[in-house]
Amino acid sequence: MTVSFKSDIVPLFTSMDIEHMSALGARLDDYSFMSRPGTASLVYEQVSSGKMPPSTSGEQRWSEGNVQLFRAWMDGGYQP
Repeated sequence: MTVSFKSDIVPLFTSMDIEHMSALGARLDDYSFMSRPGTASLVYEQVSSGKMPPSTSGEQRWSEGNVQLFRAWMDGGYQP
């Protein structure tokens, strides 16, 4: 299965995630930003460790399935 940024990865981020991280310069809904291996690895590290979203946000941590979907997108070559 090919994992697509537009249809599979962007929906993993809530509008709150996108808005808050955009203010810090992290454009979670921007393919050209997120498809950089260093950026994707940093995001993966944050969501797989449960650091993102932060517990103070009131949002649920990503499920293991969502974390694995993000990893599959990375492993599959960052498909748009």
